[in-house]
Amino acid sequence: MNRDSMKSLYENSGEKKFTIKMLNLIKENKIVPNDISIKSLHEAMGSPNLKNNEFIEDRVVGDIDFHEALDSSAFPKITGALISKKVQEGYEMESGIGDMLVTVVKSSVKDETIVGFSDDMEMKEVQEGVDYEEGSVSEKYHKIKNTKQGRIISLTEESIRFDQTNQLYIRAQRLGMAARASREKTILNAVLELTSTGEKAAWRPNGNATTLYNDASNDPFTDGTLDNLETETLADETSLTKAQALFAQFKDEDGNPIVITPEYLLTAVALDPIARQICYSGQAIDLTIPAGTLQPFNGIKPLSTPYIDQLSSATAWWYGDFKKQFIYTEVWPIRTMQLKKGSEREFQADVVMSFKAGYYGGCGAVSNRYVIQGKA
Repeated sequence: MNRDSMKSLYENSGEKKFTIKMLNLIKENKIVPNDISIKSLHEAMGSPNLKNNEFIEDRVVGDIDFHEALDSSAFPKITGALISKKVQEGYEMESGIGDMLVTVVKSSVKDETIVGFSDDMEMKEVQEGVDYEEGSVSEKYHKIKNTKQGRIISLTEESIRFDQTNQLYIRAQRLGMAARASREKTILNAVLELTSTGEKAAWRPNGNATTLYNDASNDPFTDGTLDNLETETLADETSLTKAQALFAQFKDEDGNPIVITPEYLLTAVALDPIARQICYSGQAIDLTIPAGTLQPFNGIKPLSTPYIDQLSSATAWWYGDFKKQFIYTEVWPIRTMQLKKGSEREFQADVVMSFKAGYYGGCGAVSNRYVIQGKA
């Protein structure tokens, strides 16, 4: 939308209806930020005053010296909607696999407590005419640390007067992309157990940082340990066969066998071709298996990320039902907020508007039974 069409719409509709119309068009994607120059928008709306405090010369003054062309909130609202749209656009452009690996739970505290129950809840036979026995319940919980991540971008008087719209849009878009990448890292930090100590540890049963992947992984809510660390190199389907054998030994809190249905094979990018062969080949790829033998792992979905290659190992892999093991606690998703007029920065640095974008959340494990780590 060019300046003349916006000016015509503004003059024919009036300030209030123009603002509502523009905000709705942006929300409905009928106007995209790249179609609008912020300078053109500013001029179409009558070039509203960009500062709260104007210098008044030592001269006779009139009404024009104290008149603003429009309500001070209209231009910032439309500009804010454009910036927010670009931030969200960048967020959606950035690719990632984190959301496939977690169950999202809403949170409202800095250090979230995921509560569960254990002990003596096994079903028992009830004789005719006899009361059901009430199970004893003891509370168990896991802690997940939430962190707030974000940055600020500012719109200066010069950026409007010299029409630096494209630069501002690029910065807003990159801010959205950075937010998505940061959220991805938060999730993978837990899934890959890149941090195993302190408040940001991947697994904190009873609030205590505990090693998640280990050949003697210790769940404090059960007796004994389990082996969820496979040292096998991912070469063919025999690697997953050995992981399945580990799953077959896992029990729940009551000591009963549990059924685990793996959904994803997560690997370093370097292992992605092998993972795809295992998951998508119609027949077994192990050369020691007779030709034409049906591939038993068809249906498992391969996922890969360079986070593993760079932050863990190019030979590392994970296998299991990730969403049952990992929780993402979300205080708020990616959002863009606008600073109110009248701030000190407005006076000190000719900042017309400031926007902050970010998210607040955390990720952690609530079990050690549903995912096996392969060779690190």
